[in-house]
Amino acid sequence: MAAPTEYYRGDGEGFTACLRTVKSWWWVVVLLFSVPSLPTVTALVEGLYCGTEVCYDVLGVTREAAKAEIARAYRQLARRYHPDVFRPTEPGSEGETHESAQRKFLLIATAYETLKDEDTRRDYDYMLDHPEEYYQHYYAYYRRQLTPKVDVRVVILVTICAISIFQVCV
Repeated sequence: MAAPTEYYRGDGEGFTACLRTVKSWWWVVVLLFSVPSLPTVTALVEGLYCGTEVCYDVLGVTREAAKAEIARAYRQLARRYHPDVFRPTEPGSEGETHESAQRKFLLIATAYETLKDEDTRRDYDYMLDHPEEYYQHYYAYYRRQLTPKVDVRVVILVTICAISIFQVCV
């Protein structure tokens, strides 16, 4: 083992080696202090699907539920929380107002819209299973929400036909 005075030799070599050792361990100290402050990775993101709620829990069904069971659960909850028929005096609705019932109804409707379509449900299940793929979930969600429902080629074909018919008739 080297003597303690080796690090403080006059030529500076021992001191430089000590600095290299400190610099190589500095990132470990920074990492240890910064990891607890990082947000945890969760699949539930505000603004995607049901927000911070699990759509299956909102409807009260399991993940293996069939479409008929999901539709039945939606109809029961929608009947109870629909803003037009909600009565705060009903049993089981203690502490709920019309505004909270309306928010609950919108959440129930969003959960049903997510789970009734097989493709959307597959994307949602993938999001629950792989929470670390944050950006892919955003891409899949907004791609499904913003893509046109009708093929653009069909729209162009119908427009050209309508203009041609108009020109012939006039």
